[in-house]
Amino acid sequence: MGATNCPETPRQKMIQMMYLVYTAMLALNVSAEILNAFVVVDDTLVTSTNIAANQNANDYQWLLGQKTILGAKVEDAYNKSQILKKESDAMVKYIEKMRNELIFAVDGDSLVEKDGKMVAKSVADIVKKDNFDIPTDYMINNGHAKELKEQIKKYKANILKLAKPEDQKRLEEALGLNVDATYTKDMNTVSWEEHNFDHIISSASATLLNKIIGEVKNAESVMLNYLKASISADDFKFDKVTGRAIPKSQMVFSGDPYEADIIVAAYDSKTNPEVWYKMGADTLTEEGIGGATKLEGENGLVKLKIGTGGTGEQKYAGLIKIIGPNGEPKFYGFRDKYTVLTPSATIAADKMNVLYAGIANPVSVSGPVAADKLSVSFPGCNAKSTGAGKYDVSVPESMVGKTVTATVAARVGESTKTLGSTVFRVKRVPTPRAVLGANIRGGKQPKQLLLSNPMIRATMGEDFVYDLHWSVTSFQVVLVVKGMEDAPIACQGGSLNDRAKAAIQKAPAGTVVYFQGIKASSQAGSRTLDDFAVRIR
Repeated sequence: MGATNCPETPRQKMIQMMYLVYTAMLALNVSAEILNAFVVVDDTLVTSTNIAANQNANDYQWLLGQKTILGAKVEDAYNKSQILKKESDAMVKYIEKMRNELIFAVDGDSLVEKDGKMVAKSVADIVKKDNFDIPTDYMINNGHAKELKEQIKKYKANILKLAKPEDQKRLEEALGLNVDATYTKDMNTVSWEEHNFDHIISSASATLLNKIIGEVKNAESVMLNYLKASISADDFKFDKVTGRAIPKSQMVFSGDPYEADIIVAAYDSKTNPEVWYKMGADTLTEEGIGGATKLEGENGLVKLKIGTGGTGEQKYAGLIKIIGPNGEPKFYGFRDKYTVLTPSATIAADKMNVLYAGIANPVSVSGPVAADKLSVSFPGCNAKSTGAGKYDVSVPESMVGKTVTATVAARVGESTKTLGSTVFRVKRVPTPRAVLGANIRGGKQPKQLLLSNPMIRATMGEDFVYDLHWSVTSFQVVLVVKGMEDAPIACQGGSLNDRAKAAIQKAPAGTVVYFQGIKASSQAGSRTLDDFAVRIR
C-alpha cells in the first residue's frame, strides 16, 4: 500500500470553520455575548485538539506494534515517527508557553485552581477578555507574533523532510499552517501576524493560539498517516490488523445523520465483512455482540449511518468479522467519536447594526461550516459577494424605515439547512454638514482666512463610520454689508469663484458672508445642506 493523497481531514475542516466564526466576531463591537462566544469556540477547539491528540497517540502505538512484529521492514517509518513526535511536542509546548505569557501579561496570572490543581487559564477564566492593547503590545510590538510565524515555518519544513522529495509538494498543502499569506486591511496589504494579532482582543488572541495548536496536531496526523501508508500491505500480519471508522465529518448538525465508512486495512476487497457497533461504548468484545447493532458489508466496505437527536460529543465502538485465509473467523475492533452541533449562524454588519439605504453595506456571515457552503438571503436587497463569508448589501431608498430579515442556510451533503436569521433596520444616510476649509462654520473670521480656505466640504458626523465621500456641486455666496444684501454669487463645484473671492476681498469689517443653497452628491444620492454664515473681522 503506497502513499496516498492527503485530502483535507475532518479535524482540519472543523478548525477552519471555527476560525471563520472567530474572524467574523472580530468585525463586531465587543459585547458580553461575543466574549462568551469566544469561550464556546475555545472550548470546542480544545476538545477537537484533545481528540486529535488521542488519535495521534493511537497511531504512534500502532507503528510501535508494527515495528515489534515486522522489525527492520518498518524501522524507517517508526524512526521518522519519533522525530515527528519530538518536533510536534516541542512546537505545541512553545505555543502553550506563549499563550500563558500573553494571558499573564493581560491578567497578571496565567493559572487557575481547578480540582485542587493549578492549570492554565482557559478563555472563560481570562478576566480582561476585551483588552486589546496588551495583546497587541505583546504579540506585535514585542515581536512574538513574528517569532511564532518563523517557528511555524521551521516546524513545517522539518516535518516535511520526513517525506520523500516527490511527495513533499503534495504534503505541504495537506499540512496547512500557511503563514506566508497576505491580507487586506483598510485598503492596505498586511502580514499574517498583523492580520491575526494587531489590535485583537485577548480572548480572541488566546483562542487563535489554541487554533494553531490544533493545526499542529492536524499536521502531525497528516504526517502519521503518510508514514503508515508507506508500509507495504504485503508486510502486514493479519492477526494484528485493526478496523478503522472513517467519518465523512466529525461535526454534525442536530437532526442530520452521522456517516462513516468502516474498512479493514490490507484485506481482500472481495471479502464481505460483518460489522457490529454499539453507541456509548469504548470497546466491543465478541461476548457483547448480542447487545450491538449489526451491519452487512459489501466489497469489503460497510456504510455506517447513525441518527443524531442530541447534541455534544458522541462515541461508539464495534467489531469487524472477516473470514481469514484459513477459513477461520477473525474479529477486529474499532471505535470513534464525533460532535453534534446545534444549527447556528452569525450575521453581522461590519460597520454598525443597521443597513443604510443607497450605499453598499459590508456584512460578514459565518456558521459552523466552511464559508463556501453557506448562502445568505437579504429579501428586497442586492447582496454581492466580496469574499469568503463577506457581502456588500445594497438597500433601495424605498425600504427606509422598514426592516430586512437576513437568512443563512448551509449545504450539508445533499441537503440544505437553515441556520438562523437576523433582523436589520434600514435607515437613510444622514445629511452631511457643510464647512469652509478645514472646519470654518460661523463666528468672526479674518477675510484672509476665508480666502486661503476657498473650498466648501461636506463632512459626515463622527458617529458615521462608513467611508462615504460627498462632493459639493454648487452653492451661493451672499454678502450683507451694513444691513444691505448684495445679489447672490453662484459658484459651481466646491470652490469660491473669482467673483466671490473679489467680493470678499473688498468687503469691510463687519460684513456677514452667507453660504447658502449648498448642494452635494455621493453614492447615497444628492442632498441640500444647511446654510451657514461668518462675519468678517
